[in-house]
Amino acid sequence: MNEAIDALFLNIASREDIDLAMTKGVNYPKGLLAWADEMGLANVLAKLEHLFAEYGEDRYRPSVLLRRMVKSHP
Repeated sequence: MNEAIDALFLNIASREDIDLAMTKGVNYPKGLLAWADEMGLANVLAKLEHLFAEYGEDRYRPSVLLRRMVKSHP
């Protein structure tokens, strides 16, 4: 989800194209961005922050866009 949000932030693809790639290309039941919305962006951010604190790996560093989205829609 974090990488999908980062791809959106970097204008690599549209939200629709990112989710389409995951459903048609990887055969996920739904797109990662749609899934993040369902889980709640604040929950996704909290989980990533926990993983980043625990492991310190860049792949768990929450996307700037994710932080902005959570901040603007508490």
